[in-house]
Formats: sequence, structure tokens, C-alpha cells
Amino acid sequence: MDEIVERFMATPIFRTLKAEVIERGEGRAVVRYPVQPEFFNGVAQLQGGVYGAMMDCAMAVAANGIATAQLQYNIFRPATEGHLIVTGEVVRAGRTILYCEAEVRDDHGRLIARGSQNGLARRRRQPGDEPGSEGTGQAGEPSRSQ
Repeated sequence: MDEIVERFMATPIFRTLKAEVIERGEGRAVVRYPVQPEFFNGVAQLQGGVYGAMMDCAMAVAANGIATAQLQYNIFRPATEGHLIVTGEVVRAGRTILYCEAEVRDDHGRLIARGSQNGLARRRRQPGDEPGSEGTGQAGEPSRSQ
């Protein structure tokens, strides 16, 4: 497990969602989550906001960190059991703004939800940055076109 994955796995949201990072590469991450009944709504389906949290987490791992500015998603079918596999991908990385997309599939490979976000890139500290500053370096991932 690399430093980025360890950092995310130590956060309360990853522990609460019981996230398991199963793949991570340049600008891409795959995270597996169990469907937990304690997150069900009144009709015994996964509550809508949980999909957003799962996608946000997968996109954050793909981006090596992102401060979400806008998150939007569509749910196409409910999840009631098993596991969800969420793939997050950095589609475009600028100097300060990232655009990421995520896809949620169930154990059978069926598309459950799809989302995207714009966010502020986690900036690397550069020599000369003041302690506690955000840094002035480039975003963690290179730009990629689709």
C-alpha cells in the first residue's frame, strides 16, 4: 500500500464506508465498498448521498487529493446488497482545478451510478513556501485528454 492510499485509508469516511482500494494508478483508482444496511433509506436501498461519498472518495484517491468544489451524480438503479466497485478517474488536471469522473458498478458489473466533480488540486509544497501555506506547485496529476 502506498503513502496516498494509507493516508486515505486512515480517514474516518474511508473507515466508516469500509473502503478497500483495490487498484491505483496514474490518475485512476478503483475502490470497493460493501453495501451496508445501516446506510439504507426507508425503502431498504442505499441512501443517495452515500453514492456521492463513495464517488468523491474514489476520485480523491485517483487525484492524490482534491478539495471538492462541485459534485454531481446520477443514480440509475438502487443497491441493496453485495459490494459496489467505484472507479474514479482524473479527466483533466490544470494547475489548480481538476475535473474527475466516477462510475459505480455492482458485483455483476451493472452500472449503478455515474458522477463527476470539479475541485481544487492538492498542491505540492515547493522550496520557499511559508509553513502552513497551500504551496505554489503543480497539481499531482498530469493533464489527460479524452
